[in-house]
Amino acid sequence: MAKTVLLTGSNGFVGSHITDILLREGYNVRAMVRTTSDLRWLDNKPVELVYAGLQDPSALRQAAEGVDAVIHNAGVTSAGHRYLYHFHNAEGTRNLLEAVVDAAPDISRFVLISSQAAGGPTVGQEPRRESDPPRPITAYGESKLLAEIHVQRFADRLPVTIIRPPALYGPRDRAFLPLFKFAARGLLPLFGEYREFSLTHVQDLARQVYVQLENEAAVGEVFHAAPFDPVTFAEFGETIARVVGTSVRRVRIPDALLKYVYPALYHLLRLLRARPPFQPDKVPDMLVKRWTISGAKARERLGFEGHLPLLAGVGQTAEWYRWKGWLQTQRDRRRERNGPVIKQRLVGEEPRLYDPTCDLCGLAFDGEVKTRKHYEDGDFVIVDCLICREPMAVLKEHRPEFTDRERERLIELFGELFGDDRHADFEQRRIPEHAHVHYRRAPHSLPWQRRPE
Repeated sequence: MAKTVLLTGSNGFVGSHITDILLREGYNVRAMVRTTSDLRWLDNKPVELVYAGLQDPSALRQAAEGVDAVIHNAGVTSAGHRYLYHFHNAEGTRNLLEAVVDAAPDISRFVLISSQAAGGPTVGQEPRRESDPPRPITAYGESKLLAEIHVQRFADRLPVTIIRPPALYGPRDRAFLPLFKFAARGLLPLFGEYREFSLTHVQDLARQVYVQLENEAAVGEVFHAAPFDPVTFAEFGETIARVVGTSVRRVRIPDALLKYVYPALYHLLRLLRARPPFQPDKVPDMLVKRWTISGAKARERLGFEGHLPLLAGVGQTAEWYRWKGWLQTQRDRRRERNGPVIKQRLVGEEPRLYDPTCDLCGLAFDGEVKTRKHYEDGDFVIVDCLICREPMAVLKEHRPEFTDRERERLIELFGELFGDDRHADFEQRRIPEHAHVHYRRAPHSLPWQRRPE
């Protein structure tokens, strides 16, 4: 019988990705949301919705009844006042813990998704480790550290584990979207271009949450979610520029502008009923030179390895933004002028972010897409992969295998269409109830991986 997980904050950027991987791994997901929550990322997903707030003990007990595990992801990242951070993040966590002890004391795991901010910025040159004394510098960081303390106080009654993610990016994220849009227009605003920070793709975080949910070695421990090396802000911006295919002009923003001018600009935007990009209490975070953490503990004790390093993760994120219509690059504008394109609905409503069906980009050719067509007949269509632009053949009929005759025909067609610069063999991969094949080109074949001429 499938286990049931209570997931708070399941409808947001991080929570929806955790929901995806739990469903993929066979869990029943009880998604705790508020009556005012935006449920767009949970649409058409087989989850059980429960409506409860972290300040309602009775509703929390009802939500926790009969669950096998709890993942606490809900909280506020922008409140504007110290009291509100503590009220939602710290006191809300304590209320949930008490409700779980009352309603489901035999759960297999209580996972708290905390934050790098609970530990504070890096001291010295080495990335911060979990054993380093915490030194949060903002009200948000203090509230997340208090939430961790509440969780640790319940460690004698519940099998608890804590995960501290750094800055996150990926599909469905809007925080870094303006940076992608600036890069697509040829601009790269830099708040301290050589400041280092740890950066994790949201799907890697979701995978680590699943590992900590399953692995007994995680009980009673705190783990950083940082499977890859830190980057500078300039490196991150330049990677985005490579992915969107533009050359960018760096626009350096002085620290003094952030420190002294932005608070006044924030209040002016509020008076004009415009939406400021971030709260003034985030400025101290942005002025710190190093926000780096080490993921060595998760590798050594849990065996966790990340799947999406910076280049692949940024490429995948940019393509999702393009698919969603949130981002338009110069390449998109050229393709609109030149054509030809097709628009075809396949298996799902959006790219299946966890199906490693493409050996170059790790994404399925799935969803409603717009891409270049090379060949079409009654059985299949040969188009460019939505993500890595390599040609691939997709069956029109929903079945998981190509016949031997179809495979032989595809080899001939790929040779006629693309010449001898491609391998004669191909790997066949599966999407549930749908098959496609993908030809492999030499290394550096992705648009953002090609060596300069």
